[in-house]
Amino acid sequence: MRRSYRHQLFRLLLVALAVCAATSVFATQEEMNTLPSSSRFGCAICHVPDGPSALNPFGRDWRDHSAELEGTGPVWDAFLASLDSDGDGCVNGVELGDADGNGFLDGSAQEESSNPGRPGDCQATNPIDESTWGALKALFKTR
Repeated sequence: MRRSYRHQLFRLLLVALAVCAATSVFATQEEMNTLPSSSRFGCAICHVPDGPSALNPFGRDWRDHSAELEGTGPVWDAFLASLDSDGDGCVNGVELGDADGNGFLDGSAQEESSNPGRPGDCQATNPIDESTWGALKALFKTR
């Protein structure tokens, strides 16, 4: 009888671990779905190879920004798009193909051009910083 109890406890533990693992995978996919694109770099947009919980600079900025907006979950917006998380001269929005942070790919972009969490990975042909973007928007202001 004691052996049966241990066997049932072991099975329950395995089921609990499986549920936790599935929830973690779902949360990661949910987060990736909030980005304008994650097809080219996948999990490496936020994570480094050191392990699933190790975040790169963009991953840390995204986590911290989402935490500031308590209860909203993962958020991609104009604020994150305007940051240069990895310091390579390209703002995150340009690297992900959504310079204004509205959640939709710009123009003819079909995927991210470079990784916003990997320094030196800027592949944009015309990097735009926050002040340039503001100047461009001012040109099209309606009165």
